[in-house]
Amino acid sequence: MKITKRQLRRIIREAIDVVNDETGELIEFGDMEDAAAPEAALDNILKRLNIKPKRTETTGLEAGGVENSVYFSAEDFADIYHETEGKRHVRGRKKERERMNIDNLLDRLTKWSEEAGQDYAGDNPDEDIQDVSWDLSDAAQFEFAQDEWDELMWHFDGNEDDLRIYAADIIAGQ
Repeated sequence: MKITKRQLRRIIREAIDVVNDETGELIEFGDMEDAAAPEAALDNILKRLNIKPKRTETTGLEAGGVENSVYFSAEDFADIYHETEGKRHVRGRKKERERMNIDNLLDRLTKWSEEAGQDYAGDNPDEDIQDVSWDLSDAAQFEFAQDEWDELMWHFDGNEDDLRIYAADIIAGQ
């Protein structure tokens, strides 16, 4: 019977715990959703930072996998933490800034308004879209998370009517 590497990886789930030898704090590397990075990334990080572990322990898990614990000094652990969690945090903040960028939000509102106008005109070819564009603009709010909608409202100085007029004009322009 032959087993591919992919099948074997499914059978044997590996995890690597990077452990602070002084405090016991750990960073998980593996395929788990909450892991700091895939286990293969640890080797790259250690090479890049020129860090060597103090000691390594391997234990078998009940689920049939293997867990390796790699112990580091507090300084080395802090470097590894910054390399993984610190960069993840920075990337998360960047993604959040992009999501809340007013230009991106206005682009999304414009696109939604254009599509809403096209959809309505396609479904109701004999209707004048000017008559319903105000009512259609009311639904734009449901295309955004609450904090995104609040940011759009702030852009229009808190005036929801101005925001709806902006969307309605785009809808009617189709």
